[in-house]
Amino acid sequence: MEEPAIHQQLESAERLKKFKYYFNEKGQLRHIETNEPFVFKQSNATNWSHQRYKAFGTALAEYVYELLEKECLLKRVYVPIDAAKDDGKSFCFMSERALTNSSKLIVLLQDRGVMRAGTWSQQLILHDCLDTGTQIPFIKKALSERYEVIVLNCNDRFTAVKQGDDAEKKQLDSDERESKLEQTPMGDVESVEAYTTYIWDQFISKFPDRSVAFIAHGYGGLLFVNLLNERRDVMSKVYAVAFINSAHDADHQNVEQGGRDWIEKHCRNWLLSPKPLDKPVPSLRMGCAQVSAGTEKPEWAPTTCFHSIFKHLKKVSNMQNADRIIRSPIVTRSLSKKTTESNKRCRFVD
Repeated sequence: MEEPAIHQQLESAERLKKFKYYFNEKGQLRHIETNEPFVFKQSNATNWSHQRYKAFGTALAEYVYELLEKECLLKRVYVPIDAAKDDGKSFCFMSERALTNSSKLIVLLQDRGVMRAGTWSQQLILHDCLDTGTQIPFIKKALSERYEVIVLNCNDRFTAVKQGDDAEKKQLDSDERESKLEQTPMGDVESVEAYTTYIWDQFISKFPDRSVAFIAHGYGGLLFVNLLNERRDVMSKVYAVAFINSAHDADHQNVEQGGRDWIEKHCRNWLLSPKPLDKPVPSLRMGCAQVSAGTEKPEWAPTTCFHSIFKHLKKVSNMQNADRIIRSPIVTRSLSKKTTESNKRCRFVD
């Protein structure tokens, strides 16, 4: 008997059932009773409908979190790492050997808003499928190419309130709950910028020079450039950045000339455009090479330029490795002879 799809075995799937929805074997969201695609029904009680929609979004986020753990085998790492047990905490996701294998790393940064770790577009999760709406294809591709992976969760800087059997009812009070959480900043990571810097300082900065690549969507691009301004070692650690419809602006973010030169050399932005995929799109604002993402719809951009991004990262990595070989000293016969004679003389020096 064929094994059921992993996304139908998840514990968080039970939460979706309370909203009468599930994901089929193709990763498409469907109504349990009618098998129809998701439709948001506006009720007369507008506030209640809004709260229910937000609660459903929270259930989707938890569902994706569990997929990251069960399907991609990532682990949840809570931050701040030295916070007391009862203090507010957030988290990110990492591949199993991210903190011990320092060969090469890909960091994923999502857009702002309702997008949580592992999500590019909540709308595509709702109306298309998990493959287009989540970062899971990117994570699996990175792991298959022997990258370690860190997935940031900038938009959710507090742990959710633990919920019991009446989870749906409690979720309908999410506005009040989030308001209270936002009034209790979490130590050193009270903003999306501080969260990103904290993850850099604690984890990413430990990787060797020229071993880190970023893939940043929308506001995630602005967060990366802010990190570049805040931490000088970004320029030595990161060898490539793939921006997807980035929101960064070197002028407005007051990037110094050294940072601008680095962005021009190491970054590429896949911009919304009617042009075919990878065709050049001139722009001075981004300060780096710009090519078409092959779509004019922001939610579709990660999917349409998926293969182009990994092809680009591989090309940059190969060029970097070739450069290292060229710069390495070539051992010639004369150099080897001189080294041997030098070693012999050293043996007689007391």
